[in-house]
Amino acid sequence: MAHDDDAPKTGEDQAPFALAQNPSPNPPSGQAYMSDKETLVQAIMATFRAVLPSNYVAQVNGPWYSLQFQAMAEQLADIQISTTEIYKDSGFDFTRTDFLWQVLGSLVFPGATDRSGVPQIDGDIAYREFLHKMVLLLLEGATKASIEGGLEALDPDVVATITERYLETPPRDPVGAWTIEDQFLIDIFIEGSTGNTFPMDPFVLQQNAELVLAALKPAHVFYGYSYLFRDAFDKVADDTGGMSLDLDSYYYADLRKWCLGAQRIAGTGDTLTTRTLFTDPDVSFHSIRAGAVLEIEDGTNKGKHRVVSTRVLLYGGEDPNTTPPRAYTTSTGSAGALTAITDDTVVDPGQDWGTFPVDTTITITEGPNAGTYRLDTVLGGTGGPIGTVGISGTEVRLSPSTLQLARRMDVVATGQTYTVSVDRLGVQTPRPVTGEDVTLQFLL
Repeated sequence: MAHDDDAPKTGEDQAPFALAQNPSPNPPSGQAYMSDKETLVQAIMATFRAVLPSNYVAQVNGPWYSLQFQAMAEQLADIQISTTEIYKDSGFDFTRTDFLWQVLGSLVFPGATDRSGVPQIDGDIAYREFLHKMVLLLLEGATKASIEGGLEALDPDVVATITERYLETPPRDPVGAWTIEDQFLIDIFIEGSTGNTFPMDPFVLQQNAELVLAALKPAHVFYGYSYLFRDAFDKVADDTGGMSLDLDSYYYADLRKWCLGAQRIAGTGDTLTTRTLFTDPDVSFHSIRAGAVLEIEDGTNKGKHRVVSTRVLLYGGEDPNTTPPRAYTTSTGSAGALTAITDDTVVDPGQDWGTFPVDTTITITEGPNAGTYRLDTVLGGTGGPIGTVGISGTEVRLSPSTLQLARRMDVVATGQTYTVSVDRLGVQTPRPVTGEDVTLQFLL
């Protein structure tokens, strides 16, 4: 007697399997299928009886000929329903994902069962697009680009990068970190497409990635799988209109030393029309960091509001080639026309900004940046902080005197008493520092 494995396979055995949890089984089954089949069988039987001779008078399935007709009607109903289902799923672009999985997915992932080996992707359209991409990637072959494409097909919000250890720059370096023994090792790095973001479900993504890699990568290649985060540093130098450096390093000293630094800034400010901007042109919010707390002490907007950023000009620089100069006045009685060339710098060729005292404000009377601002630093080779003796220049940097808030305030208002916490003794954010000797900063 031949073993079962040696028996010839039928057409049904050779077709892709149907998952047990599949709502689109092949062949069809279920209560809806049974109801549709019963209705169709009754219609076929009625047609049979209408064309029979007069001696076939039975209206119930009792006589032998009626049972034969019943069996034929059931087979015809099966064929008609199956044909209708196949017609509905005739093209990959419109085939239901669950049915498409039986025909296409089980060929892409032949090791899948009804309990394991099935990629978990939410959404009918997303699953269909994933299967389409997998077929194209399989046709491309086991290449670096196809593997990266397969990983990115799992989630549109991730970017996959593959590093071949032995081929790193410079390639095949005889004194490099990787040798010929690493020629079959690759590193896979997954990162968010929008900065340092994490996948929605990294555990599911990693399980799906294992299935994709099993289908696409060469069998002799071994890999390491990691989530990549990139260090982000604030800009410490700016040569626009002159050199300026931000090298504050009081964070270590504050841990050990008692200092009389400013804990908060207090004053009177205004809520602008957007209701997310709060301004006080009499002070500079340069020391205010994201996460600081603005507390308004009176009026309808009374309460605490979280700061997300600071702003200088309300709408930034303008193109001097297409925008006319904007009229302005100063708190000292001068007037003129200026051009906003960057987000925080204005220029007036007919004005020497070095002659103005500390805390001078200007009021731009037209254009999108209309409002009052505080002069900060004169730019150029003879520039310096406003109020310094001997400085001069036609370009001036304005102070960041506007706070961008996380949520809208209730009403537009003026003359509101407020306090805002300063970063030095207020909100702190992590600042990774490497390769620095901080010994001197811990000595009293």
